[in-house]
Amino acid sequence: MRRLLFLVLVLSVMGACSQQETKENPTEMKKFTLKEVETVITEQGIKLHNETDLPSENVFIQELNGMTPEVYKVKSHTLSVYVFSSTSDREKGLQKFEEKTAKAEVVEHKAYEMNNILVFYISDDENMQNRLFEALQELDAPK
Repeated sequence: MRRLLFLVLVLSVMGACSQQETKENPTEMKKFTLKEVETVITEQGIKLHNETDLPSENVFIQELNGMTPEVYKVKSHTLSVYVFSSTSDREKGLQKFEEKTAKAEVVEHKAYEMNNILVFYISDDENMQNRLFEALQELDAPK
C-alpha cells in the first residue's frame, strides 16, 4: 500500500512539474500559420501585395528544407514568409539558406525567426524592419 501511495505521489509531482514548464513557455511548441503571420503584419498597417514577378534565382524565394515561401511586396521591397512544420525544420531551412549564400554577396535584408516561421525582408529600411519585428512579436504575445 505504501509503495502505491509513493508511486502516486511521484507521478503527481512529475505531472505538476511538466505542467509548470508548459505554463512558463507556452509558445515554445506553438506552430504559427501563414494566415496568422499575414494578420499580425496587416494589423500593424503594413500592406501586403502578392509578388509573382521575381526571378527564380532570387535566393529569398527559393525552396529551403522542402518549403517554398509566400512572397509579398511591402513598400516595393520583397517579403518572404516560410512556414515550416516545426522549429527544427525552420532551423534546418535557415542553415540551408546560410549554406547557399555563404560565398555570395547578399543584398541588405533582415531575417526574423520565431517557432516554425522564417521571414525575410529584403531592404535596409530600419523603420519597416522594426515595424515588422513588432508585428511578428504579436504572434508570441499572450492572449
